[in-house]
Amino acid sequence: MTAVEPGLPGIGEQALAQLQSLLLGSDRLEEFLQELVVLAADLLPVRVHCSITLAARGRLRTAAASDELVRRADQEQYDRGEGPCLEALRTGEIHAVGDMRGSVRFPVFAERALLIGLRSSLALPLTPPGRCGTGVMNLYADEPDSFSGSVRDQAAVFAGHAAGALGVAHKIAEQTRFSEDLQTALASRTRIDQAIGILMAQRRCTAPRAFEILARASQNRNKKVRDLAALLITEVSGAPPAPLTPLEPPERL
Repeated sequence: MTAVEPGLPGIGEQALAQLQSLLLGSDRLEEFLQELVVLAADLLPVRVHCSITLAARGRLRTAAASDELVRRADQEQYDRGEGPCLEALRTGEIHAVGDMRGSVRFPVFAERALLIGLRSSLALPLTPPGRCGTGVMNLYADEPDSFSGSVRDQAAVFAGHAAGALGVAHKIAEQTRFSEDLQTALASRTRIDQAIGILMAQRRCTAPRAFEILARASQNRNKKVRDLAALLITEVSGAPPAPLTPLEPPERL
């Protein structure tokens, strides 16, 4: 846990610099989010548990958590349909519970949180530019009233920088996924082209006609065209084609 010391850069500058390092050093979105929750817990001047809830296609999931305790707290909210995390996601505003004991706003969740051993929480929406209701950063503490005054302000500053970094991480992940899908499609196309060549030789027909035959057989057998192409290649060559993998870029001379 690293408090912001007088005379040193504020949590905003510290967070921004370290988030940039995380982006550069992470290979996957999940890895970045896991490092993010650890960083949040380290930078804030109180002992906290931290998690990131992401929303996609109407479903919620805890994408990263500092420990198993916080995963349980998140799941209690998902299961019961109430809690500061869900409210922050719905409204796009910060929501807090100062003390789970006697909480009127989220009584069912507060009761479950007390059983887990949590007394206060803070939910900060993460809404990267160009996105709507992407997720929430959840902070939980073992002591009541842990997120008031300057602690809440520092957490909000961190969440703001984290939202921007999350937007960049999402974009990188989407571009990587698109590139991998494209490369796999190209590799799959190579297998299909080989099968078309085999059918052209066997049936003495044109390439369009060979593809039509392959596509019709795919429908009749309820198999993907690329899988049927692999069967045809295996029958003719006596060996299955190499597994589909993204194509390697050509080496530079």
